[in-house]
Amino acid sequence: MNYFPLTGEQQAWKDRVSSIAEKTIGPRAAEYDRLAKFPQESLDALKDAGLLGLRVSKEHGGLGADMVTTCLVVEEVAKKCPSTAMCYKMHLESMEAVSRIPTAYQLEKFVKPLARKKIFAAAAGGESRGQTGTDWRPVSAPDTPLKSVDGGLLLENVRKSYVTSAGHAEVYIMFCRVEGGRTDGPPDLLMIEADQVEWETVGEWDGLGMRGNASTPMIFNGVVPYENLLGIELEGEKEPVMQRYMMPVLILTYAAAYLGIASGAFDLACVEGDRRFASGARRLDNPINKRRIAELSAQIQSARAFLHTAASMADDGRATSLLPYIQAKVICSEVAVRVTQDLMTMFGGTAFSKQLPFERYFRDARAGLIMGMANDQAYEVIGDLMFPALSS
Repeated sequence: MNYFPLTGEQQAWKDRVSSIAEKTIGPRAAEYDRLAKFPQESLDALKDAGLLGLRVSKEHGGLGADMVTTCLVVEEVAKKCPSTAMCYKMHLESMEAVSRIPTAYQLEKFVKPLARKKIFAAAAGGESRGQTGTDWRPVSAPDTPLKSVDGGLLLENVRKSYVTSAGHAEVYIMFCRVEGGRTDGPPDLLMIEADQVEWETVGEWDGLGMRGNASTPMIFNGVVPYENLLGIELEGEKEPVMQRYMMPVLILTYAAAYLGIASGAFDLACVEGDRRFASGARRLDNPINKRRIAELSAQIQSARAFLHTAASMADDGRATSLLPYIQAKVICSEVAVRVTQDLMTMFGGTAFSKQLPFERYFRDARAGLIMGMANDQAYEVIGDLMFPALSS
């Protein structure tokens, strides 16, 4: 159910992706989690449906989906396999800026091939601050700017600590600073073609949750053409462009993925809770469980309505800051934690013994508190946006 009114096209995409997720993605989710296996087959299903180019304009051969549709699609995927949803949402955010502000070169090099299902992308994000290994907070750009050399920008043992889909993407997008460029404000964005540089993954991903998303460190070496920098024709307008286009899809797709974890686990609980035991009784006959499922329903619907309202604000250009997007992220991620925790309690030993996949959703949900912009940091930003410091 959607309390936020959907257009016919938005509902059609929701239904279509729900069918793909039910038939193709869901049946593989347990194996991906058990083996910490990259969800290539599920991502291929999204690729075959043209969904890699979801955000590319129809003018350039893509689906031209708005932000509300994007959130619907990510939620439907996450309901069945959160690892697949996380890899997919990282692809969408990686290609958002180049889809919105391409140069003529970038349009032919990246955007049109993306629409033709030829590019799967990943964000090479997160460095470890400090040399001692004691401070692992992610930062948005390396301390050392990339050097200009003949033919482009030099990547010299550039390490990125958290790269979802590491080793599986054709293109990586990297926040960076460029020698001789700006030293403050938003970092630059660089498109890196995997087959044009040397790269290696470091170790193997063995996460508590999101076990299929291959979020290992990567090291890059090589020269990337200067033409692969995004926004090079919009230098004076780069900050508003990034805030208007890239940040909404980055933040809101996180929210949608965690909402999908909550709603996917809840949908399963409704089916299993209504199932009758040999005695004829149902788990939902227990008044405590009935109250619990009713409360979780209200929380999920509230989070979904907020998310779609924030997405609609992005579509209409009504947001004056990132506030509604960040609020949606913390709301949805915390709902995922609450829902999965309560369902583990409601289903007791059946859930704990992994007879039902609530335990998998429970683990995946925990990533939402620390992934992307960690909620502690997000609340700090929310407070700053609500109460900006007075200028001296």
